[in-house]
Amino acid sequence: MTTTSRRLETLALLQARPGISATDLAARLGVTERTTRRDIAQLRELGYRIDGEPGRVGGYRLAHGTAMPPLLLDADEVAAVSLGLQTAVAVDGLETATVTALAKLTQVVPTRWQARLSALAEVESLPGKPFRQAARDILVPLALACRAGEAVRIRHRALAAPSAKPVDVQPYRLITVRRQWYLVACPRGTSEWKTFAVDRIEAVQPLGIKLPAPEPPSTVADLITDTGWRYRVRVQVHTSADLVRELVDPSVATVVEDGDECELRFGTDDLDWAARWLAYLDVDFDVLEPSVLIDRLHAFGSWLAARYVTTPPD
Repeated sequence: MTTTSRRLETLALLQARPGISATDLAARLGVTERTTRRDIAQLRELGYRIDGEPGRVGGYRLAHGTAMPPLLLDADEVAAVSLGLQTAVAVDGLETATVTALAKLTQVVPTRWQARLSALAEVESLPGKPFRQAARDILVPLALACRAGEAVRIRHRALAAPSAKPVDVQPYRLITVRRQWYLVACPRGTSEWKTFAVDRIEAVQPLGIKLPAPEPPSTVADLITDTGWRYRVRVQVHTSADLVRELVDPSVATVVEDGDECELRFGTDDLDWAARWLAYLDVDFDVLEPSVLIDRLHAFGSWLAARYVTTPPD
């Protein structure tokens, strides 16, 4: 094992076994304790903060440092980072950083991993309506507020409102649905959790306090499936909820049991898409709202009938 490989292996052991002793490190690497301590000193010079505790129960552990040292990633972790970078374009302001980070990653990975990265880079999104981007200077302070449990004042523009209005909220979590970012938060003076489309938040101001809020929701599915969309869709499905749950992704729609039947609830900006999706489910249903969806279903059915009409033989 070369010196470089041994030190990389040392880092891997420190990550996997916090508090490992010099004796155990030396035994696992097949070197002397003196060599192990010298490797630890060299890694510290490279920027890794490695804390050491003396004594029989002491050992070495990686700690948070003041700079970003090199990272050790295996093949699967590289693939995960690559996919994450390719989807980071949903955050406005990070497009350039995404490209440069992916370029750096591609340059330094082993040759045997290049084919995997190339294959991932060829994955493309299907054409469709452009997704709404969340600004970096909005998303980052919201994420920090969620982690710290600190209330914020946001300027949020409702879907049909001409301008944004300030509202104080106790944040809970940031979530993504269909590549759109949402903030789950409890507004001041209320006792319910609501969702706010991050792309319609124009400013974030930390308040330095924690506002009263109810217990966090056990699931955010009911909050996100019909929030932030132009239309709120409800259909009565004439089959069991268990069957519909097998057909429907919970991030797309909510299934509500109703005796032997169930109600399907979701939101959309495109009722033509809703008509096609409901037809794809191949279940018997009645539209509860909006009534205009019935017209879109009729139009879709008429198009199918006209497009695939069969001509009887002579």
